[in-house]
Amino acid sequence: MHDDYYLGIDGGGTQCRAAIYSSDSILLGSGIGGPANPVNGLSLAQDAILQAATQALDDAKLKHVALSQLNVGAGIAGLHLPSMQLAMELWQHPFKSFYCTTDLHAAVTGMHQGKDGGVIILGTGFSALGMVNGVQHSIGGYGFPINAEGSGSWLGLQAVKAALLAYDDIGPATSMLKAMTQQEDILSLATRLNQGSSTEFATFAPLVFEHAAQGDLLAKAIVEQATEFLQRVIRKLNAMGVSDIVLVGSVAHRLQSRLKENFSHSIVAGKASAEFGAMLLAKTSLTGV
Repeated sequence: MHDDYYLGIDGGGTQCRAAIYSSDSILLGSGIGGPANPVNGLSLAQDAILQAATQALDDAKLKHVALSQLNVGAGIAGLHLPSMQLAMELWQHPFKSFYCTTDLHAAVTGMHQGKDGGVIILGTGFSALGMVNGVQHSIGGYGFPINAEGSGSWLGLQAVKAALLAYDDIGPATSMLKAMTQQEDILSLATRLNQGSSTEFATFAPLVFEHAAQGDLLAKAIVEQATEFLQRVIRKLNAMGVSDIVLVGSVAHRLQSRLKENFSHSIVAGKASAEFGAMLLAKTSLTGV
């Protein structure tokens, strides 16, 4: 039996994924926990990690292994904030060892299997990271609404703003207005979203793509602006020396086919998961290799 087991954690704002590996990096089992961004609650994030870890042990049928035998590497959303990084480092965790970093760092490490490369995330929000000669270069990640351009939440916000202007007849007409007000009137929509979360706005992103495909000029303009933004981020990473880039997130995948420049030399498929990357980082933190 192995004495050393490694647990890779991908802790996001929606859910936490865990994967347990043998000492020779063989996947043994996986688990899922709740939201793991400590910005939304430190205890909530820590509980999600424990839940996912316990599930992974159960899935691997390692009844003889305790949490105290696991060397953990965790890539966690929100750790780009120094206070959150420190809070997680000070956690009195039950594991044998615990290494934590940002979710992007773990993703880049896993998707490029420890080699240099980059990741652009355009899902509900936006963030990007490039690794050049082992040095991290981050872009964005400051959060919605101030820094989520091109993301699902940004697409939804632009659509709602356009619909409200169209309703008051002080902006161009858009078919998105009728679609948005099928279930609620315009005042209810505006009231509900006046303090709306990024997740709430992101629910409108599919609608923007749908109406753009149907020829709505405003929806097409929003999608084109998001596409141009993605191109700028790719060019920025290329200028930093990042040659291989993985696109992550539903919006990134939908925009990829719309890219006007030929980035086929830059965009590659990820080789492994963020959990695998977190596991590699845990190993490196212990062995220095």
